[in-house]
Amino acid sequence: MYFMKLSGKRNSYFFLLWIIAGSLGISAPVFSQTQIKGRVIYEKDETPAAFATVELVNQKEGSLSDKSGNFSISISKLQHDDTLSISSVGYETLKIPVLAAMKRSEFVLTEKTQNLEAVTIFNTRHVEGSSSESVGYYRSWTHENTGGEIGRIFTLPYKQFKIDKIRFKVSNLCDTCLLRLHMRTVVDGKPGEEILKDSITLTINKLTLDNKVPEFDISAYDFTFTQNQFFVGIEVLNCRSKTPEPCTFCFAGTEKGKYIYKSKGTTEWLNSDDYTIHLKLFLRY
Repeated sequence: MYFMKLSGKRNSYFFLLWIIAGSLGISAPVFSQTQIKGRVIYEKDETPAAFATVELVNQKEGSLSDKSGNFSISISKLQHDDTLSISSVGYETLKIPVLAAMKRSEFVLTEKTQNLEAVTIFNTRHVEGSSSESVGYYRSWTHENTGGEIGRIFTLPYKQFKIDKIRFKVSNLCDTCLLRLHMRTVVDGKPGEEILKDSITLTINKLTLDNKVPEFDISAYDFTFTQNQFFVGIEVLNCRSKTPEPCTFCFAGTEKGKYIYKSKGTTEWLNSDDYTIHLKLFLRY
């Protein structure tokens, strides 16, 4: 046993309470982190839900499931009335009270009932979006997983159309980066609910603006879109480098205009009116 020298009436008061608590057998409170972990799967075929977003509704703690659907969240301050939220593109968001989530090891996501109609014949091809290829603007972007998105709104005059490719320009000094494509409805000028049924990702290696321009090739999905106005956005899931060299990631802009972004999944959408990021749609109607 050891004693600490305390001075002043306030310290003496707390020291007295500590002595009384000890004599009554009351232990001092111990604060430690709480961990929630488990595996996320899809209900339809029981396959792993890779890169699903897992977060607490009332706190900032969050994570992504890995390729096997496994996740782990360390909670610094447990709130018994909090809720665990698990979401993935094209699936209903699963919300479970945090105390119940701590007792489970498996979490099942159910596919959304809204499906995109498939139409097979679209002969006329068109390119929509950025027209210039000369880069004049940069938008630095965090390469750590934050749930943030950056993109722009497109307005098309077609009742039905297919998108084959979505091309963009970036400067990536990381060895590899994993990106996810988002397409959302537009409500009052802001991105809304997801349109895509599947979680579409793309891995890009280290590249400069002189290299081949990366693109999401979604022609194999054979999606038919009916929204004449929609938001196309890109989310950076993670970036990795094997060397100690700086790992930086930037989106490139080629002309003046607008883009919409949010730095984190939990923050509000913001507008930038000085220039737009380079996004080009290759479509058929």
